[in-house]
Amino acid sequence: MGFIEAIFSAGAIVMKAIRTVNQITKTVHQVTKNYINNIVDERFQERAKENQTAPSPTPVTVNIQIDIKKIDLEETELEKKRARDGLLKRTDLEKLEELKKQSDDQFEQWQKAKTQEVVAEQAKNPDAYETSFLNNDKAHILQFHMGQVVLEKRCGCGRPMFLQHKNRPDGSLFMLNDFFGSCIGYYNHPNTQCKGTQKFGTQDISLMHKANVFELKLSNLELHKSFAPRPVQIMVIDRVREHLKVENSDVLCPIHHVPMVLREKRNHLDVVVDMFYLQCPHFGCQQLVKLKSVAQIAAFLHHKEGRGIL
Repeated sequence: MGFIEAIFSAGAIVMKAIRTVNQITKTVHQVTKNYINNIVDERFQERAKENQTAPSPTPVTVNIQIDIKKIDLEETELEKKRARDGLLKRTDLEKLEELKKQSDDQFEQWQKAKTQEVVAEQAKNPDAYETSFLNNDKAHILQFHMGQVVLEKRCGCGRPMFLQHKNRPDGSLFMLNDFFGSCIGYYNHPNTQCKGTQKFGTQDISLMHKANVFELKLSNLELHKSFAPRPVQIMVIDRVREHLKVENSDVLCPIHHVPMVLREKRNHLDVVVDMFYLQCPHFGCQQLVKLKSVAQIAAFLHHKEGRGIL
């Protein structure tokens, strides 16, 4: 997630600075794309060089996630005790607060290690990444990373915000103006719920992503049409169902930092983009990420199987 935020920032700053001077033509568009790639490449190479003597980041991220899960189990035991007894002793409350701080600290370390991991990969294989400028034809690229992006902006209540977009269960095409920032408190219980939203400024933003994802090589409309045949949808539904109750380590709960688990809605109309969601497995947590677009489902299958919907 830290990686995505960093690339968003770099792309947005460069694009806004250039667009104020030039009207983007196809030629300038390509020059700008190359310029952004060069800047980001240099940034990645510098970070990779700084960390080349450090231990391999892959086991670090794995070990940190294991530690977070252990902390989460301790938190769960205390919260179940509170639910059973109606209250907790002062020592238990202090322990719960300490565990929450440990979890947040571990998650911060995970973000840093994950960033270094992606940095090293991009520096080693720069041709495996490309930069796309976000417009309505590329809206699905933003959707592909939904659930992995936590915005730098905070809600008015002080809590983090995550990338969200409107529902379109009728299967109509998503546009960039469908996206917005939503407070993580949206899925809280009513007494702590926050429905705060902020407009997500998609103007002049570029996103660096892996180049070998077939769905991202298509336009938004092409992907939409490719998924329209019912036999394709049925096949995808069957594949996704094979992963029910399995965690997705790419999408972490913004509160408890544990991988979210795939669920299927109890009541749905057999509409693929209104059937599945990821939910935090922590006791009583209401946080979830709906798989409500073709690109999100493709991202999920890429993570679990190494290939998307097509």
